Amino acid sequence: MRKLVSFFAARRTMWLVVALVSGALLLAGGYQLLTWKSPQVENYNLGIKAYENGDMPQAIQFFDKSIAAYRESTRESWLHRFVYPQPDKELVAMAYFQKGKAHLQNRQAELCVESFKESLRLNPGNLYLGELSPQELSQLKEESLVVKYDLEMLFKSRPDQAQQQGKGKGKGKGNGNQQAPGNEPGSQPGKGNRDDI
Repeated sequence: MRKLVSFFAARRTMWLVVALVSGALLLAGGYQLLTWKSPQVENYNLGIKAYENGDMPQAIQFFDKSIAAYRESTRESWLHRFVYPQPDKELVAMAYFQKGKAHLQNRQAELCVESFKESLRLNPGNLYLGELSPQELSQLKEESLVVKYDLEMLFKSRPDQAQQQGKGKGKGKGNGNQQAPGNEPGSQPGKGNRDDI
């Protein structure tokens, strides 16, 4: 009888130890999840602060770190993706946009164009169908329109960049012997219609 009681006591102690260890592990894991911060978000926020303070090289470094954190998160194991939040595609597109603005402040137009184009590749404003609310879709579209507008303004202020990207004048068709619009003869004999081109 005494052996039976000590057997049950030992077994109960073993299960109590297992429960305490499991509880401690769950508590530690919960604390880690509670205090975990996304490196993608943290570096983006630091980049915004550096940009606002006028430190463009530092801002570019933080935006690069945010972009690298996004890429690293997309290559994590399924367990990591199950436990931690998914990387944010919208945020990486915004990081590229902000990086492009910092390059523009540094007068690095080619790097600015590349960053803007990468931002538009990640968020063209029309590829998020079915999984987002209409408000989220509207926000993504608005963000992409801002990037497109800034890129167009850059091309207008720097025609050399537009030509390098195939968006400027000098890349059109024709043999160079065409008359300018308004100087071509009309379709009527004589003076013709003044509205003809």
